[in-house]
Amino acid sequence: MRVMIRHACTSPDHLPFDVAERKGIGHPDSLADLVADTFSVRYSRWCLSRFALVPNHWVDKVNLVGAAADVDFGAFDILKPVDAYLFGKITDRVGDIEVPVAEIFEEAVADVLARALGDARILDHVRLHVNNTRGTSVDHAPEFYRPRTLPLLADVLAVESVANDTVICVGTSLRGLAAEVAMGLESELTDAAFRVDFPAVGTDVKVMTVRAGSHLDVTAAVPFHPERIASWEAYRDCLAEVESAITQILKGLVDRDPRARAIARTSLHLNTKDSPGRGYLAPFGTSLGKGDCGAVGRGNRYNGVIEPMRPAGCEAPAGKNPVHHVGKIYSAIAAQIARDVFSQTSVYAEVTVATRNGGSLDDPAYVLIALDREPDASTARAIDGIVRQGLADVANFTNRFLTGDPIARFPAPRLP
Repeated sequence: MRVMIRHACTSPDHLPFDVAERKGIGHPDSLADLVADTFSVRYSRWCLSRFALVPNHWVDKVNLVGAAADVDFGAFDILKPVDAYLFGKITDRVGDIEVPVAEIFEEAVADVLARALGDARILDHVRLHVNNTRGTSVDHAPEFYRPRTLPLLADVLAVESVANDTVICVGTSLRGLAAEVAMGLESELTDAAFRVDFPAVGTDVKVMTVRAGSHLDVTAAVPFHPERIASWEAYRDCLAEVESAITQILKGLVDRDPRARAIARTSLHLNTKDSPGRGYLAPFGTSLGKGDCGAVGRGNRYNGVIEPMRPAGCEAPAGKNPVHHVGKIYSAIAAQIARDVFSQTSVYAEVTVATRNGGSLDDPAYVLIALDREPDASTARAIDGIVRQGLADVANFTNRFLTGDPIARFPAPRLP
């Protein structure tokens, strides 16, 4: 492993311009990520309980195809249900013991949709599809996906638990003010407490925050359940009440963050596509209920937000095998190393981990550390130690993934 440390970045809040986007928990892309990760966790736990091992699997290609619907003020009609697709290589049998893949997928879909939307009615309009592409090939032992016995599965996992892909993963020490505001606002708007006060509001919220100098400009899309909004006039009135509540939430978010002292003006734009007679209505509180689709990897990044001014890897961690899929593991480790660098040295860092297929999990090819200042020799030594300690912790990260709850992690993503 080669560790390279240099002054090569700027802390986000020292830039003259920043922007971030947060897709809400009810957004179809967020739902796809959550279904994939929830399936992987439940599949892994089921196998651990039966085999004391996690067989090879990856399901990071979950797709949710939206329902076709007729939507109007006061009512909606579902014409075609949501189609939930599980794609990927999945070990579905160990010897004579079958792993109930379809049942685990059904449970994952039901749990995610009901909890993320706060509304289980959508489950009456969902069709499930499992497309298992596992087989055998000379680049792996035959037992890699089709183990004939439990001992053979144990043998192949012991030999082949190495990096299973060539990947680049990135983590940063902290999110910018724009990102924190976007995340904080979305989390407030999709929290159950907010929906008690505004029961017509759904969870397919999207927030974009632009910081241009001392101006914080927030754009939000907030959906409404059509059956709870009888008319355009009722929609307009409810939207005005929601806007007033969001204004207060924004003020609180800005007042609590010391980085916002330089902000002189905050502006809010809500449901900007609306026009008289046309508003954002979504069956079950999500555009998945009216034809929009979701796919793993198109939503928020591992740190919970999309920050185009920051470096980004090319991996979609959701649904990847937590034992040896480095696209998942190194996304978490890069983020942890970057946070540890900041907490232990007070230097903002952007961490890139690059590894080759077949490499040792604790020894990637390169770790590149970009800092927002020139490090002295002592700082460089400390950072090198942080990197090596972080990569020695691979097994601990796997355990955190296996014991975590992806849905519970969504509002405040840090460690798995």
